[in-house]
Amino acid sequence: MMWLAMVLAAVPLSDQWYRLRLAGTHAGWAHIVETMDGEIRRMTSTESLTIGRADVAVTVTARTTWTDTTAGAISMDWVQELGNEPVRTTWTFSGDEVVVSVEQGDRASSQTLPAPNTPWLTPMQARDLLAIRAEAGATTLTYHTMLPDLGLAAVRQVLTRIGAGSVDVDGRSLDVTKWRVQTEGLPVTMESWYSTDWIPVRTVMNAPFGQLESMLSTRSEAMSTSEGPPPELFASLFVKPLGDLGSQREPSRAFYRLRTRDGEPLVLPSCGAQTLAGVSDAGLLLMVERSGGLPPRVARGDVPVDPACLTRSAMIDAEDEAVVALAEAAVDRLPEDASDATRAEAARAHVHRWITRKGLTTAFASASETARDRQGDCSEHGVLLAAVLRSLGIPARVATGLVWIDGAKAFGWHMWTQAFIDGVWVDLDATLPVPFTVGHVLVATSPLQDGDGQRQLMALLGLLGNIEIEIVRVDP
Repeated sequence: MMWLAMVLAAVPLSDQWYRLRLAGTHAGWAHIVETMDGEIRRMTSTESLTIGRADVAVTVTARTTWTDTTAGAISMDWVQELGNEPVRTTWTFSGDEVVVSVEQGDRASSQTLPAPNTPWLTPMQARDLLAIRAEAGATTLTYHTMLPDLGLAAVRQVLTRIGAGSVDVDGRSLDVTKWRVQTEGLPVTMESWYSTDWIPVRTVMNAPFGQLESMLSTRSEAMSTSEGPPPELFASLFVKPLGDLGSQREPSRAFYRLRTRDGEPLVLPSCGAQTLAGVSDAGLLLMVERSGGLPPRVARGDVPVDPACLTRSAMIDAEDEAVVALAEAAVDRLPEDASDATRAEAARAHVHRWITRKGLTTAFASASETARDRQGDCSEHGVLLAAVLRSLGIPARVATGLVWIDGAKAFGWHMWTQAFIDGVWVDLDATLPVPFTVGHVLVATSPLQDGDGQRQLMALLGLLGNIEIEIVRVDP
């Protein structure tokens, strides 16, 4: 009877497949499995999303496994396939501390961080509690959980009941209740339909760039690719401005007025080359200078540099041997007393030359990957330059926003690098043959440290397809 014991060792509590649609087009699949193995309960959620970037299809896959036990032990395992080598992040909770371990290829690191003070629930615990409270007639459900995308912090979720009905799934009708879901840190709202046993049947994220829908289905339907090309999320998100910048390399200064299409308040950083020049009902007035913030200039009270901008992380792995070698090569012909500004520009130019296969086929590779395979788009340039700068002892972070595309006469979403030099943040764009131009609009910055997910970059979700730009003035 040993075979029976082996079969029953991990009892499947649920196993659901979902098809993912973006802007009405099939874009991928999701699979959620929950099992009970003695006193150990696990929930594994896998999502695979394919989008078009110009004429290139890019697939991003993430798998998250939460494990908890009746004794209270909790861990989370998160695997992201963004580049050629998956990045695996593990959180192991122990009392007031969390051990954060990151692996990519043969490279690994580990650090111990404080656990969140706010009481929170794993996805399984939250599901159990919400099912009980919903059945008791609650119309508003509030709790804290953790989402690896938003980092090692308790995130508040609020579910508000907005109705009941039925949903057709694979030829059968399921009774459901409909809830509005607001997640702290996400600038978009979601609506979810739950079955009577609190299984998500349909979830819709309403984003300005299109509706992302997850719908309960069969495995074959979820993984079907027969609907044609994936949704395009590159040129379709270009922002056509009012006015014409011309060639972005020539002007010394440009003024832009920005506002959101939906009328929501717009908050943008004022650092480096970008200065907030005014706020009115017409929007934000920004000034961008070609210098990129290069000293000498008067510091404008920038926030002191975050220590995370000097340490290594899974994405910005500044201590990797290939990154260190690249950093040494970038400055090997400079005098020993060269300024940080000179060394930073040498690093930027070297990274620009080093990445020889420039294209959109890679989603988001780490610095060590890019240092070895020498391919990527703006995100690979930005991350690699940040790692090279940190290897040289210069604090660095990535910057995300919009850049002027001369041929399209529009702004496209973009990533570059900021270095902290002589008390100010300096913008450096390794995708360009020149250090920086006035054709950049900064939206968010991030050190991409381990344990923080991509919290700072989530601000982009509410702006994709939701921003208007007016070119007010261009100075020669």
